[in-house]
Amino acid sequence: MDNDTQLITYNNDHVLEHLNSEGFFSLKNTEVFWCDTGAMQGDEALEKLVFLISKKPKSLINHVQRIHYCFQQNLNKQLFAAIIDLLVILNKQGQAISWRMMLGAKSRLTREQFQELKSYLKNDNPNISLLSGNQYSVFSKGLIGINKMIQQTEKEETEDDPLTIALDYIEYSQLDEAKQVLEDAILVRPERLDLRQELIDLYRLTGDSNRFYQILAKLTRLGIGITDDWNQLNNYFEGQNNNG
Repeated sequence: MDNDTQLITYNNDHVLEHLNSEGFFSLKNTEVFWCDTGAMQGDEALEKLVFLISKKPKSLINHVQRIHYCFQQNLNKQLFAAIIDLLVILNKQGQAISWRMMLGAKSRLTREQFQELKSYLKNDNPNISLLSGNQYSVFSKGLIGINKMIQQTEKEETEDDPLTIALDYIEYSQLDEAKQVLEDAILVRPERLDLRQELIDLYRLTGDSNRFYQILAKLTRLGIGITDDWNQLNNYFEGQNNNG
């Protein structure tokens, strides 16, 4: 499929007319949307996409990549959650892409899941809190409050803030660069809980125990107190080592 090929075609009744032989979510030749997850094992690819979405909820590309991955891996519950999260973030906007995602995923959804999504999209005044989601949903009921929190945080951040810089690196999957920015920042401003939590999340996501132990040693040498969240991650890595 080339960049000029329509991902999906449908008539005025939103009835799916055509899926090409490669499947609806065949995006390998559309590089702007394609996420190379081939080198990752098990759930690592999906965990990475979910992590990116949780940090940059308004990044449409990450949502499409997540839906594509779940579709290709035939992960029904995760696919439904991915579509729900997209609809929640779009918040009644983006009707065209919402219908395309939902119709394209129909073959992987249960009848009940498809009907719930269809009813939501056909409603002129849908109640976003009625979208059920499941245990794989990033944004559950009460998202309006989360959105306000995200917007407020974005306004408070400045271009030079290390968290902003790290999140930009994360958005483009440059996780090592994000770690470096956060590691440098936390040595200067150890009181920043947001920097510390972001760095801990990165260490856990990537399983990077080596860098974790290095920064832990630096904090200790500087006399910076080690809090419970650092101890919990230390126990987590020690448990992995013992089991491995």
